[in-house]
Amino acid sequence: MLSAAPALAQASTTATIQDAPAAGEGTAVADIVVTAQRRSERLQDVPVSVQAVSANELRAAGVNDQRQLSIIAPSLQVQQDNNYAIRGIGTQTFANTIESSVATAIDEVTLGSIVLNGNPFLDVGQVEVLNGPQGLLFGKNASAGLVNITTTRPELRHYGATFDMEAVTRDRPGSNGNGVLSRTTLNIPVGENSALRVSGIYRYDDALVQNIRQNAYGRFEPNYQQYGGRAKYLYEPSDALSIYLIGEYFEQHGVGTIFDGSYRSAAAGGVNAGPLAAAGITPSPENLVLASDAPAWRDLITGGAQANVSYQFGNGWTLSDVFAWKTYSLNQQIDADDLQFNGANINSQRAHYDQYSNELRLALPAGNRLTGQVGFYYFRSALDQHSQVSGNNLFPSFLLPSFPFCVGATVSQPSPPGCSVSNSNFLGNDKDYRLNNESYAGFGQFTWEVVDRLKLIAGARVTRDRVSIDLAQNRGAYFVVLGVPNATFNQSYAATTVSFRGGAQYSFNRDIMVYATYGRGWKGPGMNDTGASLAAMLRVMPERADTIEAGIKSTFFDRMLTLNASVFRTTFKNLQAQTLDTNLRAFVIGNAGQATSQGVEVNAILRPVRHFSINANLAFVDATYDSFIGAQCYTGQTTPSCAVNGTFDASGNRLSFAPKFTSTVGASYEVPLSDKASLVLDGSYYHRSRVESLVNAAPGSAIDAIDILNASLGFKLGQVSAAVFCKNCTNKVYALTTGIESGDSNAGFLSYTQRIGLDSVRSAGVRFGFSF
Repeated sequence: MLSAAPALAQASTTATIQDAPAAGEGTAVADIVVTAQRRSERLQDVPVSVQAVSANELRAAGVNDQRQLSIIAPSLQVQQDNNYAIRGIGTQTFANTIESSVATAIDEVTLGSIVLNGNPFLDVGQVEVLNGPQGLLFGKNASAGLVNITTTRPELRHYGATFDMEAVTRDRPGSNGNGVLSRTTLNIPVGENSALRVSGIYRYDDALVQNIRQNAYGRFEPNYQQYGGRAKYLYEPSDALSIYLIGEYFEQHGVGTIFDGSYRSAAAGGVNAGPLAAAGITPSPENLVLASDAPAWRDLITGGAQANVSYQFGNGWTLSDVFAWKTYSLNQQIDADDLQFNGANINSQRAHYDQYSNELRLALPAGNRLTGQVGFYYFRSALDQHSQVSGNNLFPSFLLPSFPFCVGATVSQPSPPGCSVSNSNFLGNDKDYRLNNESYAGFGQFTWEVVDRLKLIAGARVTRDRVSIDLAQNRGAYFVVLGVPNATFNQSYAATTVSFRGGAQYSFNRDIMVYATYGRGWKGPGMNDTGASLAAMLRVMPERADTIEAGIKSTFFDRMLTLNASVFRTTFKNLQAQTLDTNLRAFVIGNAGQATSQGVEVNAILRPVRHFSINANLAFVDATYDSFIGAQCYTGQTTPSCAVNGTFDASGNRLSFAPKFTSTVGASYEVPLSDKASLVLDGSYYHRSRVESLVNAAPGSAIDAIDILNASLGFKLGQVSAAVFCKNCTNKVYALTTGIESGDSNAGFLSYTQRIGLDSVRSAGVRFGFSF
């Protein structure tokens, strides 16, 4: 696997590769060309930090969805539940009522829900990871960064097809887990001026964590299955007018690879130690076995449609409009306690989501001293969701309907004592809500070449957000209610924010450019999905990010060597975060405080001889909380405030999922065998330093440093390719996240669970593909 180079690019980009001429015995680094503000320009000429990864590089690395991106994008860290962090900033919450600090855009449409991040990489042209606050040209704002995905447009007057597949086996205790992936794309011209492009995918993966199931009942679907497709139609009746239509539909089934989890540790004397020992499970960071009894399934359907229309006037101005609808329906249930007894067997969710967006833009002609664009944006979404967490707290079920373990227990005469209401579970909570989100914005961004080589950059965006929630919580019959019972809320909140960006860049020549920018970004307001009291205010105010960044982009030796570097400092205010209300024993969301993320990013690419390349991506990040009042204490924490209200000020603690150092070093060598045949050798090494998984840095919660080695050996013959590969070749088992187990924590013990990711174990397999 070979990771791509971070480049410094404008916010709205689509990249292509242009071959550069040979330099002596070597081959110069190819130009990566981006389309920003309706013009094409080299990534080396534009001043934003972004790592661009081509379709071929994704395929060679075995990166098939967003969950695997961090292995080739060091600034991006993958968390659980389709959440991501960039430069140490992300959103850690179980709720779907606030947006992610790291946004995702597909074909110029920003996704309003992290659930939609789970769609596969299908007919992808490129993926870009943009570092720092974004949003001027990407719809709704994102306070930490953006993952920008562009699929391949239909080709006019060209019949073509591509096919690729991957078969893999992954290390597991007992028997290895298997997986298969198959993708097909057809490109069909429709007359002289239009074309249809249709793509389909099927994917299957065994669960990474083996569930040995004891005392089990109900529906159980541990393995992951995904299928669906995307159709794209392009009509260009003239050089001026373009109409581009996209429709997609995907299904996902099974809890494996999404909710793969296990016990990382179990405190002696805790409530979990006995059941785990009885099941023969030894908790550890390498533990890949659990025993559960509850039903487990996940059914997710996603879809959408969009229309991109653009028209270029005779004077070079371009008017474009992008209208899109995205939707999902989700039904899932997992075992909340991951034990063979009913501690909290129900952890269920049913949800339906729709979003509509429209963006109208007017772009100035390319090539003038003044370039840029202005536009208007509208977004509306609605989420209907029911969720429940409940169980019997490991008590035998026959005890729970009887006195005293029942709702409204009373002593009656004559005896025996009676129950006014029989509880459905010993403990639990439930939520039913409808969340509406609406956003309006006007924006503009311009670049002015005041004199030769010197450009000034200025942009601004005014956004009006309004969010509302209609919530009913804890209406079930529980002996112990995790939260405020029988509460209803109907609240709304609106905010107006101003984002901006300004700076300058100076090109000494074609090969050396320096830049400096300052900007402000926002993440829009949200709502808490739990009322901590009958009079609770549920609003979560916008999150603000101010960033200063400077960088240099350079090439040497007739472009055989590319060396780029940037330094940055971002301060966050009103950081949106999830904390545990220990009195309610329920999670709540609020504006926790402030944080600072600062560091250096470096990239180098060297192609010393023809067919051989080496690259390195390095990121040094210092990310800490400046203040975080209300952070959850861990069991046994001695901070004085923990004894008072169970919270403390986490000022000075390192941000979660903010490694101090990450790096990827890769090499690729293509050995010609004939005019059409060649061998391809790829290898890469990824290092990430220790990360804190929890804000409170509880002892035992951190994830140690990881070192990952990937390698492949391939063969090309014309348009046919095949390869054998291994990922995580040394089988470094590591967790995506860790968490304090609530049952033991409530009993005064400190135990941990963990989530396991797709690349957390060694995998080996074969790839095959062809195109014509």
